Amino acid sequence: MRLLRSVVFGLGVCAMATFGAAARANENHPAVTPPSSITAIQTSGAEEAPIAAPSSDASTDSPPVDFDFYKPSFVPTRIDTSEAPTIDGALNEAVWSRAAVVDTFYQVEPVEGAPPGQETHAYILYDERNLYVGIYAYDTEPELIRRALLARDGPLRDDDGVRIIIDSFGTGRDGYFFATNANGMRNDALVENNNTFRNQWNTIWNVSAKVVEDGWIAEFQIPFQSISFDASLEDWGFQIIRTVRRTNEEIRWSNVDQTRGRIDLTNTGNMSGIKDITSGVGLEAQLFVTGSTSYDWEADSIDGDLRPSGNIFYKITPSLTGSLTFLPDFSDAPLDARQVNTGRFSLFFPETRDFFLQDAAVFEFGGQIYRNNSNGLPFFSRNIGIVDDQPTDILAGAKISGKAGPASVGVISALTDSVGSVDEQVLSAARVSIPVLAESKAGFVLTHGDPLGEAVNTVAGADFQYRNTTKWPGVLTVDAAYLRSIDDPNDPLLNGEAVSDDMISFRAAYRSQRWNWTANGREIGEDYRPRLGFSNRQGIRRYRTNGWRTYRPQDSYIRQAETGAFVVAVTDLDDEVLDRFWGGWIFAENNDGDEFFANTEFGFLDIREPFDLAGEVRVDAGEYTSREHRVELSSTRARPFGVRGEFAWGRVFDGNTRQLSLGFSLRPNRHLSIGADYNYNEFDLPNGDIGIHVIALDTTVAFTPWMSMATDIQYDNISQNFTFFSRFSWEPRPENEIFVSLGHSAIIDRERVPGSFRAQGTSLALRLGHTLRF
Repeated sequence: MRLLRSVVFGLGVCAMATFGAAARANENHPAVTPPSSITAIQTSGAEEAPIAAPSSDASTDSPPVDFDFYKPSFVPTRIDTSEAPTIDGALNEAVWSRAAVVDTFYQVEPVEGAPPGQETHAYILYDERNLYVGIYAYDTEPELIRRALLARDGPLRDDDGVRIIIDSFGTGRDGYFFATNANGMRNDALVENNNTFRNQWNTIWNVSAKVVEDGWIAEFQIPFQSISFDASLEDWGFQIIRTVRRTNEEIRWSNVDQTRGRIDLTNTGNMSGIKDITSGVGLEAQLFVTGSTSYDWEADSIDGDLRPSGNIFYKITPSLTGSLTFLPDFSDAPLDARQVNTGRFSLFFPETRDFFLQDAAVFEFGGQIYRNNSNGLPFFSRNIGIVDDQPTDILAGAKISGKAGPASVGVISALTDSVGSVDEQVLSAARVSIPVLAESKAGFVLTHGDPLGEAVNTVAGADFQYRNTTKWPGVLTVDAAYLRSIDDPNDPLLNGEAVSDDMISFRAAYRSQRWNWTANGREIGEDYRPRLGFSNRQGIRRYRTNGWRTYRPQDSYIRQAETGAFVVAVTDLDDEVLDRFWGGWIFAENNDGDEFFANTEFGFLDIREPFDLAGEVRVDAGEYTSREHRVELSSTRARPFGVRGEFAWGRVFDGNTRQLSLGFSLRPNRHLSIGADYNYNEFDLPNGDIGIHVIALDTTVAFTPWMSMATDIQYDNISQNFTFFSRFSWEPRPENEIFVSLGHSAIIDRERVPGSFRAQGTSLALRLGHTLRF
């Protein structure tokens, strides 16, 4: 119909108007004849592009597709570097008319395999240094396109968006993620083992987007130097995903399977014929200088510092990168989410520092064994540069990561500065894995060092990750790992006693359209100490199993629903029960993305050592029964205003407990985002009562996709610590950075909130950065 209207319009105008329209078309369209699969649409203005008009019945008569074996492919068009398009979101250069075209997409949500509600065309080019992808996202109602995000790495799930995932090693597990919305915001991340999404990773790339009269256009430029790749591999795993937020629709080019998450690379299509590409010399130098000052309000003293730092990356091969860092600056790392420990075991905080996130996938160990429980993790990079929760300088570090032949290789070593009673020391880790069978891999890990300086510690182990997506309708995974920690008996701190022990674990899971289950087990020895990893409970055996049924009613207000049950048991090494939990849950999501969740849990705990809940209320040793009921409601954040509410109640430690959690998000326009969370935990126990308040407020002001300011404010009444941290970031060009941070901390007496405010420290830092690539 759009093409017919254009013809009628053309017949109805006068000769002079026709001549003027032709002049504009010649200005905005290539003066070439497009291939048969591409039709130049002449609409109006500078938004025109040499691309295909959507066809309303393109898939009507197509034969059924067996998506279990569906693996589409294309051959991107190679161009000369002198023909490279300008990244402006217009797709109006002549070179785009020669691009490879991808225009067959399918729904994954709400109806698997159905024709998309909106048509999408992708155009792919490459030269020796860059991959170029143009996306024309047609939309019959462009005024309803959701585009509330502008700042980098925003939650794209809340907007209309397009995503590109590149598996440049053909692993079917790990990849590079690049995405944008109709504002041209940048979202880049690492995909690890089909389930971990690390959006803290940033690299140099470019994207531009704009809304046009029949949809929106995105134009990507991804330098090959920004990713690692196997130069001998001509077929790369490739995925294109589009989401239409107002209908909560997800459209994919490949991997059309509701049981596989959006970042699952199990059955992606192929980008074939990639060859003769280069990373240049392969040398990249990131140079920084940071000037900082801090004021101690209690001591009335000012400190200042001028600190150069840098990272050097060298592509030993296109798939293997060597890295050096000198006095790395982590002033841009965000605040950790505030947590108050109401249990017996230490809390886990994820890594957020960019240097340690580069090629982090190669250090992944154990598959999904540690997905919901990090106890026993052999290597945790956050331990490098942090001693007793206090940062210490990393004087220098070296890393090799990537592919060596079929093997994934990761080796890291860092020299940390002395702090307190801990001397300078070298901390190291190595990880190697190789593909086996069709979809599986096996490998080993080795770590050496103790960040606390308490022992000379080594951890060694091996893992096997089995995956089968072809034998059954769903996906079967089985992960197994064995680890042994050894403290050097010659260490004088150990008085000549050799201390070593083991951890063994497994996890099996099956995912399908309807029935799903998981079973895992873990044994951790009494003296197992992965000192460069993470462990918060030894001398146990832990078993967990769950199963659930997924429902996807057709033509219903409900998009999907789940009902499930679980059982957890923890014993000591003599098989005496320490903890036991069982319960069930229900979950439902509607077509708009609003969610409802409820669960009930009953438990038993054998507390053998007393502890202080939140550091204040004593919990005596003894046997306790527990129960908890929880209800949660949340509205989609795709609306300008979103809310979340959660309420839980029950009994624990012979007392009562209640929990209230509230949150809201406000996005009045693309430049401003505000979020707030309030969590209240109340315990009424035999040895005392306590109410725990945790408050967090975050705002993001995005001036452009390249300039933004993010501010985090947090407070809890247990530590009574108030923190304010604001970060301004501007990239005048992708290779340049100007970064300013302002932090302030204070103590607010819990008995006099908000009247009490005792300032502790204020800090200000300015960092200038420049990246050189050769």
